[in-house]
Amino acid sequence: MKILLACEGQSEVHLINGLIKRGYLSFDCPLLLEEPIHLRQLTEIAPIINSLPVDEEIIVYRIGDTLKDALSLSKFQMRSKYIKSYKYCTKTEIEMLVIINEGLCSEFEKAPKNTKPKAFIRKHLPSFDPSIYFYEHDMSNALKEYKRIKKHNKDELYLFDLLNIK
Repeated sequence: MKILLACEGQSEVHLINGLIKRGYLSFDCPLLLEEPIHLRQLTEIAPIINSLPVDEEIIVYRIGDTLKDALSLSKFQMRSKYIKSYKYCTKTEIEMLVIINEGLCSEFEKAPKNTKPKAFIRKHLPSFDPSIYFYEHDMSNALKEYKRIKKHNKDELYLFDLLNIK
């Protein structure tokens, strides 16, 4: 069995790498790739998947803010029953975690209704750079708080559930 950490965007890759760096993520079986990858569909890494035995189980943790599109297994019909997928969401945007982490939730709630978290962060943290921020900041408490205050669809999990802390 192998695990694939498939991130919707590069910001999610930075977040997951920051969590790995802090020791919050570890798995009972090896990762398919050595680190998380910016990936929306498995066809992008078909040669890697097809190099595995056909009956090798692959668990895909899809990490992103929307994850509306279904994971297509059409190119993997012989092995589709061995591929399982789980969605880990950060709605509305991954920047919502930064808002929580920075203690700006009440200020964000006072912003106009149509204010997106990304625009709010640009205004309040103009030097925000996910490639630096998620390595310098421990996001575990923000992930825990996010789970407490946000609601997801039944098929969507919380990133906090992946962490090796409770």
